[in-house]
Amino acid sequence: MTANSILHILLADDDADDRFLVQEAFDEAGAKVQWESVSTEPELLHRLDAKQKLPDLLLLDWNLRPGGGPELLQFIRKHAHVCFLPVIVMSTSSVPEDIKNAYRFGANSYIIKPSSYNDLVNTFKSLYEFWGHIVRLPPEH
Repeated sequence: MTANSILHILLADDDADDRFLVQEAFDEAGAKVQWESVSTEPELLHRLDAKQKLPDLLLLDWNLRPGGGPELLQFIRKHAHVCFLPVIVMSTSSVPEDIKNAYRFGANSYIIKPSSYNDLVNTFKSLYEFWGHIVRLPPEH
């Protein structure tokens, strides 16, 4: 991506307040993002199964219901049309087993949601810099 590119992020989180805070934190961090969001597992599966351009990144709430992160990551990694989609898991959990499972099932990274808004902004500023400017994402899909 170039400095002027817009990162297309699909945010999957069942908490409307969290979706709002994540988007606000990215905005405050100066990130250029095109947002798309879903609030349930069925919505996410429908969006990923759709015959439309995939996002650059998926921000996935580890506890998205009904099945949660493990089932969703397994689906993503087993389907050729989405298997290369970078998935960043977000959770309030710092339980080592949750973190191990996220990576075991194919997460590209695991972020513990910060408790303060300033930390949230800084976290997502770093995430945007990394995924938006440093990493080479898969070609358009």
